[in-house]
Amino acid sequence: MTPNPPAGAPAAPSVKAADAYHHGDLRAALIVAAREALETMPPEAITLKSLAARLGVSQPAPYRHFHSREALLAAVAADGFERFRTQLAQAAANAPDGGKFEACCLAYLAFGRANMGVYRLMFASRLVPTSGDGPLGQAAAAAFNFLVDGLAHRVPPEKVHAMAVWVWSTLHGLVMLEAEGLLSARMKDQASSVDVVRQMAEVFASPRGPLTPLPQPPGSAHDDSAHR
Repeated sequence: MTPNPPAGAPAAPSVKAADAYHHGDLRAALIVAAREALETMPPEAITLKSLAARLGVSQPAPYRHFHSREALLAAVAADGFERFRTQLAQAAANAPDGGKFEACCLAYLAFGRANMGVYRLMFASRLVPTSGDGPLGQAAAAAFNFLVDGLAHRVPPEKVHAMAVWVWSTLHGLVMLEAEGLLSARMKDQASSVDVVRQMAEVFASPRGPLTPLPQPPGSAHDDSAHR
């Protein structure tokens, strides 16, 4: 039986914290801790010092893996993009052939709702635009390319990227509108996020295709017959 420490003696570090440091998992532990912190505080409020205290390691220890808060946040965002792409890929793999697009879109919305702190870091900060070709830039590109690849067989090659941006911006808008509470109950009743996703899915599934021009009313400026 292990004796209790004397009264007033400092508490021994947790096995988890000690193992994390000595077995090389501190980097991963810092990413997880920062990710959790982002759900309750803005990125600028996170410090390596506070995360070290939270994990029970010395203050200098985090600097062995990240030279600054910005470096840590970039790693958190890269990890977010990797988890994001994995969640979309799993949704597609588990959906029937005719429902993969809708499943991916719904997985996108689900990820945003469940990881709003990291989502903002990924899509509403300057980290990605300034990341260059590093791990964060590569992870972000891989996530976007997953969307591009999913649309490649649905639209002409020269239109794929434009359509991917359209889908991405629509889903991003839905996530942020919900997060900011800008969708009234009436708006949600009239058209929920699921309704919007299904409408997009119907457009891509249409035999006409999403890029076929719609017929113009007779006499309109775009009606060629009016000028013959």
